[in-house]
Amino acid sequence: MNTTNLDKAGFCMTMPDLERLQFYYGRNLTVADLQSEQQYFLEKLRLHARCFYGVGIVCGLGVRPVPVPQGCESEDERHRHEVARQLRGIEAKLTLLEQEQGAEAQRKQLAGEQENLQREYARWRCDHPHDQCPAVNVSVDCGWALDCEGREIIVRADQVVDLRSLLSREDRREIEKAERGDCSTRPIVELTICYCEQQTYPSRPITRDNCDLPQNCRYGRIREGYRWRASLTHQAPDTRCSNCCEPCAQACIVLAHIAWPLEGPILEADIDWRARREVSVYQAATIDGISWAHGAHYDSDGAKTVLGTRRSGGPRSDGIEVHFSKPVYAETLQPGVVDLWRVQGGRGLAGVISQIEGSYVDKPETGLIDSFRFRDDSGETLNHGDRVLIQVRGNFILDACCKPLDGEHIGGLVPQLALYQNAPAPSCKPPRAPCADRPQPWTSGNGRPGATFESWFFIDA
Repeated sequence: MNTTNLDKAGFCMTMPDLERLQFYYGRNLTVADLQSEQQYFLEKLRLHARCFYGVGIVCGLGVRPVPVPQGCESEDERHRHEVARQLRGIEAKLTLLEQEQGAEAQRKQLAGEQENLQREYARWRCDHPHDQCPAVNVSVDCGWALDCEGREIIVRADQVVDLRSLLSREDRREIEKAERGDCSTRPIVELTICYCEQQTYPSRPITRDNCDLPQNCRYGRIREGYRWRASLTHQAPDTRCSNCCEPCAQACIVLAHIAWPLEGPILEADIDWRARREVSVYQAATIDGISWAHGAHYDSDGAKTVLGTRRSGGPRSDGIEVHFSKPVYAETLQPGVVDLWRVQGGRGLAGVISQIEGSYVDKPETGLIDSFRFRDDSGETLNHGDRVLIQVRGNFILDACCKPLDGEHIGGLVPQLALYQNAPAPSCKPPRAPCADRPQPWTSGNGRPGATFESWFFIDA
């Protein structure tokens, strides 16, 4: 038995003590008896949900911007946004002038303008009561989720959530600094939903309990509801290897990370869905970024840059890069786990498949890594019409919990890493699939750990 998850009494902390009521003729049923009967079935259902279905979003609960109708912004709000924009501009100019010699007079002038604008901005300062500040809203779709204690969170209708009203006083002060231009980066707000019970149906008891304090009103029902949370402090990732036998630290479900709008409403690009978790017993590692454009066409020189092929002259790149959503063991990336293949094309003899000899670049021998690089060691030049096939065998790549990589390349939609999107630029890309426009984060995987990741690109003259 794993003793690291035991409490002082020696029991597994996450397993309830299941004890049900036994009935017999003439038994006196008390309030505690009936409550324990309810608790027995609740604990059984939640244990089953946690261990067999897992944690995360079952359906819905998408986060979207709330469009603001034109002309609805007040004059005060427009002036406040304009002052904030001017403050950010002055801050950027002062940063550029810090390294210049002989710009003292210009710096003093900008500092004076900055001080005047800050005083003007203070008139719209967001302090308690915070409902005087302009609302920053997002829309959350109806949906269903399971938290890490097996409790169901059901949102029956679309909801509009005011993020500013959910922030703590400290977070609102940080937001105010950013709106004034005192911060170099935009704050990122994490929106979560939490299970919450609400007492309903107040009524007057017919008789009183002699062992309890007298009360004229008691609540007759408990509604299983929810509450929203927004914070600049983000929840730590769930690193448990088992939902069933390991206690959870955070019971709230992350819906999105939202970049705070410094002027104007929240836009679609400000909402990041990557922190979401679809319901699963275990969140396996996936491939969430690659260095090449899947299905694209590259010329011969571009292909050499993508693959890191040896050149007679000029620099040599590090080849392809594959990034994981969570760290994996470097030891499991052995020779044969990653393969490069050349499928001969063009006119004449075609369809011949040959291996492109390659090796890992600067891969540590041991430890956890979040990406790897692999490059062509053959030095061969690819010809017009050839196709390069890249295979990563996910069954052999293990994460910190010794679970395999979830490697299925669903729809060919794993995104290209931002660092490589313009170097080299492909001559053409395949048409964008309709599913790619959905706001969900695309990674490899279909929820079942294992399988082989496959991708390819073509060679043009």
